[in-house]
Amino acid sequence: MVDKLCLFLLVSLASFTSQAQMVTATGQVLNAQTKEPVPFAILGVPGKAIGTAADEQGRYVLRLPPDVHDTLLVSCVGFMPYVVAPTQWQAGQRVFQLQPLHQVLEGVTIQSRKVQPAKLGRTAEKADVRWMAGSSGKTTVDDEWGWELGTLLTPGRRSYLEELYVYFTDNKYERLRFRLNLYTVRGNHPDQLISTQDVQLLCPPSRTGWLKLDLRPYHLVLNGQPVAATLQWLQSEKQAPENKYFSIPVVRQKQPGMVERENGQAVWTVHNLLPSFYFTVLTEEK
Repeated sequence: MVDKLCLFLLVSLASFTSQAQMVTATGQVLNAQTKEPVPFAILGVPGKAIGTAADEQGRYVLRLPPDVHDTLLVSCVGFMPYVVAPTQWQAGQRVFQLQPLHQVLEGVTIQSRKVQPAKLGRTAEKADVRWMAGSSGKTTVDDEWGWELGTLLTPGRRSYLEELYVYFTDNKYERLRFRLNLYTVRGNHPDQLISTQDVQLLCPPSRTGWLKLDLRPYHLVLNGQPVAATLQWLQSEKQAPENKYFSIPVVRQKQPGMVERENGQAVWTVHNLLPSFYFTVLTEEK
């Protein structure tokens, strides 16, 4: 109980402290070619816990220090990142246009080798700690969108992702939206983003327990190298300010297993923990 309470208080205290020192700016992220909104783009200051996610219409609410001297990075899966210099921000630029990445999708063939079903990640429901995220008592949570939590995986052999499962012990929201991100790993830290498709997970109102996402339509393949798989918090809805949080069970272990960062450009933190977060896969036999 002490661990659970401490984790929740730390998240809340950090949110209130940063909120008091920030000024609010609004704007929109657009597709540079079509001029249409880029839904759920990520905005953040590299290396700092400052950022947010845009909504379905690409509109964002960003809280920054009053005197901004940092570079802002705007990004989204399927687009080239856009670097906003401090002079652009100070001059009042609030609309950002991202260039689409044109990629040829390759077909996936698994008939050449025999495969066997397997699971990657932690499949147990119960744990000794509930890792909480939320903002009880605040009227908004947009400055926490972009937060990422994930697990380190070692497939060993080429594996084809079938389904994603994540367990929610608590969920006080009417709606939660996450993006699945996959990264290469360097020194137990996520390194380069390897996701090329915007794979999203929607959690129904107040839903707890295992939530499943079918990944077969996306043809996602892991090539036998270590990978970090994360869920990035994109959106949440709740009318009342009280009791706004969700939690994922995690278990302590001796080696690094869980990664986390406060937004899409913050520094990664690695924990000797393992969340209830796993994939069903088809793994090629030797």
